[in-house]
Amino acid sequence: MKKLIFITLILSLMLAMSAFGSNTRTLTMGNNNMILVDDANIWMFPSRINDYPGLAIAEIGSGDVTQFGVHWKLGDEKSWVLATYFDNMGPMSPAVFVPFDNALLDNRRIHLFYGRTMSSTNFGLRFSVTQSGQELVGSYNESFSYYLLNAGLTADDGSWDIAISFGLGDWTDETGAGITETSPDGYSDFILEGRMFWDQGPNYTYVPHASIEFHKIGIQFDVVSVPTSLDKFSTFVFDLGIGQIYTPSNNVEAVLDFGIRFNRLKFEDIDLLDATNNAESNFNTTSIFYFKLGLDAEVFSWMDVRFGATSFWNRFKQENGIDFKTSSAANDTFLGFGFHWGNFHVDTYADPQLFLEGFNFISGGNQNMNFQISAVYEML
Repeated sequence: MKKLIFITLILSLMLAMSAFGSNTRTLTMGNNNMILVDDANIWMFPSRINDYPGLAIAEIGSGDVTQFGVHWKLGDEKSWVLATYFDNMGPMSPAVFVPFDNALLDNRRIHLFYGRTMSSTNFGLRFSVTQSGQELVGSYNESFSYYLLNAGLTADDGSWDIAISFGLGDWTDETGAGITETSPDGYSDFILEGRMFWDQGPNYTYVPHASIEFHKIGIQFDVVSVPTSLDKFSTFVFDLGIGQIYTPSNNVEAVLDFGIRFNRLKFEDIDLLDATNNAESNFNTTSIFYFKLGLDAEVFSWMDVRFGATSFWNRFKQENGIDFKTSSAANDTFLGFGFHWGNFHVDTYADPQLFLEGFNFISGGNQNMNFQISAVYEML
């Protein structure tokens, strides 16, 4: 049962990773960060940082500013862009896989972006650092660190993007006497993704895109520093799709993304003392097909309305001696608004309940108006 809980959490984590970095506008337009051209693209394609110098961006959620960053444009003739971001979120740890005795302290340190034009292409780099630990002498010593390097290229005319990411993790899990309880047997992530913009007249642009991911983590369990068992998780993800951007007028933009996605998780439970107890499980989730739909339309000169929806037609198959299959659709819908006054822009992910019940002072409720907000100020 314990292993099944771990696997369920891992599947949830992998699905969440695909949405990491989407800001409020791309999220409320159907989680279409891959199709839209937006400052949120820098988290997938860091070379896009060259298109967005002189910005200050705050992400707001859970009653706090969860992230704040500034894009600095430096130099004159041969200018380059440096961006610094800091997170104010809960700690990241391998606790999904590793049974730490204590919750780690906040550990998301910094994200650094660097971008400049090189010949006929734009180059960008992101380096993210995650690290924290705690030690109570005589009781425990636990720590976690993760480093991510993301590099990308973008055509000078913006017609294509490509990026590659490498991530490495490590942790310490010891008793106060220095006895190892668990140790890493590899912790790595690799992602390669790209897209191309194919203009078809003044109103239509098609966006073919593809990505491939490999994630691996191994956990060695020790008893009095003697290795007794080894759990290995390896995930392979492949995504192939084509999107469409439709702009019937200057103040309306509609997007549609259509594709297939395959996610395979392999779990190996290896008994280092008795090989006859070894076990292997495979969990395959195939989305044939998925759809992402979004609309951004001007209501007033200072306000836009946004709608979005996603639908993943999933087929799940479990192979571990007991075959289990499911077929279902995972659907989500979004409502958002964009407000802009001069150089200041606010994007919201609104709670529809606000329109059903009214403001709290009318309904007597206590729900938030928005789930998430992004605030952007153009300094240039």
